[in-house]
Amino acid sequence: MTAGTAAVYVFLFLALYFEVFLLISFFERRPSDKSSARPKRYPTVSVIVPCWNEEDTLEATVHSLLALDYPKEKLSIIVVDDGSTDGTLGVANRFAGHPQVRVLSKENGGKYTALNFGIERSESELVGCLDADSLVAPDALAEVVKKFEEDPSTMAVVPAMKVNSPRSLLELMQAVEYTLGIFFKKIFDNLSAISVLPGPFSLYRRDMFAIVGPFRHAHNTEDMEMAFRMHAHGLSIQNAHTAIVYTNVPRTLAGLIKQRTRWSQGFLLNSRDYQHMYFNSRFGNFGLLVLPFGLAMFVGAMYMFCYILFNIVSTVANRLLTLWLVKVPLQAPSIHLDWFYINTSVLMFLAVVTLAMTLAAVLMGRRMAGADFGAGSLVSYFTIYGFIAPLWLARAAWGALRSKESAWR
Repeated sequence: MTAGTAAVYVFLFLALYFEVFLLISFFERRPSDKSSARPKRYPTVSVIVPCWNEEDTLEATVHSLLALDYPKEKLSIIVVDDGSTDGTLGVANRFAGHPQVRVLSKENGGKYTALNFGIERSESELVGCLDADSLVAPDALAEVVKKFEEDPSTMAVVPAMKVNSPRSLLELMQAVEYTLGIFFKKIFDNLSAISVLPGPFSLYRRDMFAIVGPFRHAHNTEDMEMAFRMHAHGLSIQNAHTAIVYTNVPRTLAGLIKQRTRWSQGFLLNSRDYQHMYFNSRFGNFGLLVLPFGLAMFVGAMYMFCYILFNIVSTVANRLLTLWLVKVPLQAPSIHLDWFYINTSVLMFLAVVTLAMTLAAVLMGRRMAGADFGAGSLVSYFTIYGFIAPLWLARAAWGALRSKESAWR
C-alpha cells in the first residue's frame, strides 16, 4: 500500500467515524416535533436588517417580518442601509411610516458595522439579525423565543435554514446541502458545539453583547467569529429546528464559489485566531471535536479530490502512451454486470458506507425540516457537489495562506 492510498484510508475512516458518532448523538436526543404551545411570555425583540444593494429582495424580507405571529407592540424592525449604491434606501423608506419599522442609513463599512449600528439604537431584551435576502416563516420568532424560555442560560438561538424556492440544478443541489446542514446543526446543538450563528434570523440576549462585545470584521464571517467568541466565554448557543427561515442562494456557479470561498476561508482564518481552543477540554465538544474534525475534513476533502484527479490523469496518460507505443486503437469497454467483478476492497466499502450514511443524514434532515425535494435533487448533490466543492476549498486555502481578504460578493 502506498502512502497516498494509506492517507485515503485515514480520511475515509475519520469521515465514517465522525458520521457514526453524530448519528449516535442524534438518536440519543432525537428532536421533538413542533409543539402548538405558545411562549409563556413575549419579550421585546428588535430584528436588525443590514442591507447593501438589496433593492430586489428587501421589500419581501420586511413584509415577512411584519407578518410574524408575534405581538406587534413587542416587535421592532430596524433596517440599516449600509451605504447602498442602488435603490435599496428608497425601498426601505417605503416602510418609514410604519409603527414597527425604523429606517437608518450610514456610510458603507461592512455588514458587521451595520449590525452594531442597529444594535446600539435598539433597547429590546432580544436582538436578532435577518439578512435582506431571506424570509421568515410566520411562527419562526415564537419558536425561537420558546428556546430562550426553556433555558435562561441560553444566550443565542439559531434557526433552521431552507433554500427559498429552488428551481435550477444548482439551487436544488444547495437545497439538499442546506437540509443536511439542518441535521448537523441539531446534532451540534445536542453537543453544545454550534459553530456559526447565521445571518438569517439568529437571535441573541442583549446581555450577551455586554459580555463578549460587538460584532467584528472577522474576515467577512462575523457570524462565525461570534460563535467562536461565545464558546470562548462559555456561553450557550441553541438551535430551534422548528423555526424555519428561507434564504436565497447563489444562482450561478461563479456566485456559489465566491460565497463558499468566503465561508471556508473565514473558517480557516477564525480557526487561526482561536487556535488555542483546538483540543482544549475547557471548550467542551467545540474544542475537542467540532473544530479538529472540521479542519480534518477540510484537508481530507482537498486530498481526496487531488488523489482521484491524479489517478484519472495517470490512467488516461498510460492508455494514451500504450496506444502510441503499440498502435492498437482503443476500444470502448464492453459493459456487462457480473457479481464476480464487483470491487469488494476495504477502500470501496468505506466509501460506500460513508455515502450511505450521508444519504441517511440528508433524509433525516429532510424529515425534520419538512423539505420537499425529489430524487433528482439528491442525484445532483451527490454527483455535482463533490466536483465543485474542491474549487472553493482550494481558493480558500490559497487565500488563507496569503492572508488575502476574501470577496463578499
